[in-house]
Amino acid sequence: MKQAKDEAEEEVAKYRAHMEKEYQKTVSESTGFSGMNVKRLDEETVKKIDHLKKQPYTRIHVPNVSGYGV
Repeated sequence: MKQAKDEAEEEVAKYRAHMEKEYQKTVSESTGFSGMNVKRLDEETVKKIDHLKKQPYTRIHVPNVSGYGV
């Protein structure tokens, strides 16, 4: 009976280790994609800012909706 218990505990430990490894792999992969998305968004933002800096300055009239007539 003790031998069966020890074997079962060993099997459970192996299974847990396997599942933990798979989980860590999944987390690592998803974090990598997040990192790539952040880098891509940063690059896009820099490009958009550069584009806006090259555009002529135009003042946009924003109506006063507060009622204070400034």
